[in-house]
Amino acid sequence: MSSVQALGNDTIQSQNIFGQPLAIFGVPVDREKIFTNYKGVYKSRVEKRQRKLIVKSTFIKFFLHHGETIQCLTTGYSPLSVKEQMLTGLAFLYFRRALFVITEKRILHIPTRFNRSPRGAVSQILFEDCARIEVKGRALHVQYKNGRQEVFPYLGRKEKKKVRALLSKLSLSPKEAGQLKGRVYLCPSCTHALPAGSALCGTCNLAFKSTFKTRLYSLLVPGGGYFYGRYPFVGAGVALFELCLVAILVLKGMEMHKGLPVDLNLLIVPALALLLEKFIMAFHTERLLEDYVPEKSDYAVRKI
Repeated sequence: MSSVQALGNDTIQSQNIFGQPLAIFGVPVDREKIFTNYKGVYKSRVEKRQRKLIVKSTFIKFFLHHGETIQCLTTGYSPLSVKEQMLTGLAFLYFRRALFVITEKRILHIPTRFNRSPRGAVSQILFEDCARIEVKGRALHVQYKNGRQEVFPYLGRKEKKKVRALLSKLSLSPKEAGQLKGRVYLCPSCTHALPAGSALCGTCNLAFKSTFKTRLYSLLVPGGGYFYGRYPFVGAGVALFELCLVAILVLKGMEMHKGLPVDLNLLIVPALALLLEKFIMAFHTERLLEDYVPEKSDYAVRKI
């Protein structure tokens, strides 16, 4: 076996006796980097962890370009606005989980569910579009050449040093414009780049969930926004809470209709709680659907 050298050294001798990139479940990886720690030393626990993450994202092979290989996978969270974090609190730990796939050209961002299964959305951060990209603490900070900035919090503890080492080897040119100039969403079916605000993929016509519909369902259906966004357990809990509030309002309304004395606070408080809950659900589910979640869950990945 060849001697192990530091990350970023292009002179490392390949350990692949077939002379081709190593593939794990069909996913091409850079074996000299993916199974090593931040010092470039092979570790069996690193290999076990990387293989486990690859199993969760084997579909990513369709999104890789010819000759592109994966150097590292890690977990983390999608960017959070201050307003979203204030309204949802620690719930973002459930809703905003993500997987990051790092290659020699870009970072692929994959929103996931709590069990790390993909939600159907994929976006990319091309290194050529970044003016600055670095890891601070456990957060990935990205500044694009168009001036926009994003922060992806809580990268996996086991990979944060390795991600920092990989990114430190990049040679960025802040004054030169890239092609896409920011994080760009990719169609989960045909893998083509999606125009901002698009409701349909222009290549394969895959439809994406509508922010208008999630607002409408949030308003009219108990837990409707979360059901529409494919969060059935959260939707069921929210629906139960809403129905309890509605039941209180109906009962107190019936008492008033019969002429019985009713404390107005027992009407005002549940009504305000119901309106506030619906506002939070509409706002939150709309934010979740900014990731371009497909309207149908049974679409096929077919690279065009």
